[in-house]
Amino acid sequence: MKRGRMARNEMRIGKILGAAFLSILFPVLYALVLTAFSPRFSLRASGAVVMFVLAAAYFFFCQWRLSRGNAKALREDWPLMLALNGIPLVVAILAVFEGGFLRSLLALIPCLGGAFAGAAVASRGARKRQASE
Repeated sequence: MKRGRMARNEMRIGKILGAAFLSILFPVLYALVLTAFSPRFSLRASGAVVMFVLAAAYFFFCQWRLSRGNAKALREDWPLMLALNGIPLVVAILAVFEGGFLRSLLALIPCLGGAFAGAAVASRGARKRQASE
C-alpha cells in the first residue's frame, strides 16, 4: 500500500515539475508568436484577441494533457494548475505593483480559464471512460 502511494506521489511531483516547465516555456512561445504576427495584426484589437485565444488554447491543451485520466482533476489537480500558471501569476502580481491592474487581470483570464477548462474536459473524459468500463 505504501509503495503504491509513494509511486503516485513521485508521479505527481513529476507532473508538477512538467507544469512548471510548461509555464516557463509559455513566455518564450508567446514572444515568438507576438513577433511573428505583429506586422499583420495591430496590437490594439485583433492582435490582442489573437493572443488571448492562443494563450487560452495553450493552457487548455497543457492542463488537459497533465490531467488526463484523473476523474477528480478539478479538485485534485489544483497544484498542477498553479504550477502551470506560475509565470503568468508572477507577471500579473508585478504588473499590479506597477499600476496595471486591469492589464494584468486581462492577461490572467485566458491562462486561468484555459487551465480550468482543460482540467474540466480531462475530468469529464476520465469519468466517461470509467463509466463505460
